[in-house]
Amino acid sequence: THGLTDSILTNVICSGSFPRLQRLSLKNSRKLTGKAVASLVKLRDLRAFDVGGCFNIHPNDVIEMVQQHPGTRKGTLTEIYAGGLGWTDVALETLLSFTSKHIKGLGIGFSTYLSGPGMILILTKAAGTLDRLSIPFCTGVDDAVASALGKALPKLAVLDIRGCNKVYSLTGMMDGRIAAGNSGAEVARHLFVLARYSGISNNSLEETSRLYRNELGEPVFHCVLDGGGTGGGVRR
Repeated sequence: THGLTDSILTNVICSGSFPRLQRLSLKNSRKLTGKAVASLVKLRDLRAFDVGGCFNIHPNDVIEMVQQHPGTRKGTLTEIYAGGLGWTDVALETLLSFTSKHIKGLGIGFSTYLSGPGMILILTKAAGTLDRLSIPFCTGVDDAVASALGKALPKLAVLDIRGCNKVYSLTGMMDGRIAAGNSGAEVARHLFVLARYSGISNNSLEETSRLYRNELGEPVFHCVLDGGGTGGGVRR
């Protein structure tokens, strides 16, 4: 995707040649700008897009496009992956203000300006639908935030916290999920976690795994601490 330009995306991909396109990854297409993102409005059936690592695209570009996209009004544009764009609490709150009722997948990683308390407060608004969350290398995420998100997002089935080196254990998150279930919330039966370069050790992981198992004695989560797990969190 390094050769993909605004012109190609706007005049070829989004010009009507692919009217039924539902999923589009533009990840690490570093020549793309906000102009390209704006053209995605023309892909009326779009359900998921990824502009992660496109560092010439800014959060406001994503916000404006999503706000205008017909899939937002219909509740069909459900997955937004836009890590590495420099998200802030204010920008995230704006995005969730019109997507929180239907968003299922969200990627806002590599965002040093996102605060832990801000993420908890804002993401809680999507508790009824959000089941995939990617927040790798977000310095505001620690054990307390992970625990709070566990309780606030009971439907979460996939979590990416790679590089969150202030997270040392998943015990708090699992405690949060149990608390949510005890309060009557519908909790996802299994959680898949990517946690390479986090603060979680193998010993910590083994301890948490012993504590949280289902009625058959099987772990209710799977956490990958190495470079594996590619594709393990794919949900459709």
